[in-house]
Amino acid sequence: MPKIIKTISLLLALFLLYQTTAQARDLRVCTHMGFEPYVIKEGKSLRGIDIDIVLQIIKNMKQPAEIRAFPWKRLLASIREGECDVGFSLFDTEKRRQFADYIFTVPLHYSTFSVFVRKDKEFDFNSIYDFFGKKIAHNRGFALTIGFEQAINDGKIQRLTFDDADNALKMLEKGRIDAILDNEARFRYYLKKNGKLGQIKSLTIPFMPHHPAFLVISRKSSFPNSQELKNKIEAELKKLHLDGTIMKITTQYLN
Repeated sequence: MPKIIKTISLLLALFLLYQTTAQARDLRVCTHMGFEPYVIKEGKSLRGIDIDIVLQIIKNMKQPAEIRAFPWKRLLASIREGECDVGFSLFDTEKRRQFADYIFTVPLHYSTFSVFVRKDKEFDFNSIYDFFGKKIAHNRGFALTIGFEQAINDGKIQRLTFDDADNALKMLEKGRIDAILDNEARFRYYLKKNGKLGQIKSLTIPFMPHHPAFLVISRKSSFPNSQELKNKIEAELKKLHLDGTIMKITTQYLN
């Protein structure tokens, strides 16, 4: 009997040690680098609208965490493989739902996608048909509309993708592309920072208004109890929306 008790005690001790070790590691949080003003990378430090919101969530949860920023392809791969427990900010696609568990109830932010052109090269935009025969650039990794993708597949629109807004702006200024599709806040922030608001403008009608971007939990995350983690993040995000914290953070960067 004593041997059985000792064995049970040993197994219980090992189980508790495993649990403690499993829960001791930091939460691995990943985002897309250089998506200003949502993610601003300065040297080794990160700040921005989404960064500040996520940091506040982590602080309220009293959860040790590390936040890292990657290019789009690596970000998606890291979430897919479980190297990142939490990722942001992702638009919803069927393909991404296979490896990412979305917090759909509360978007991290809403994006309005606008059509940016040279002021001396404006054109009317009311529908996808107005893009026919044009060269349109957008940030790599963005999931855009079905109609836009179909027009590209049919050869009606020529698409160029970019990671660096500098390259896209140079192409637009030199006339190598006709327009840039980008997040209104992000690209205006970039133009203002580079003194280009006088030469580049967004067309009156947006390409995609009020498009939600989300926090996600990797379906391969090894973090203990991912459903509980998701519920806690969701609850804290709701609080930040309700108490005005998110509005305050957003205003700080955009105004």
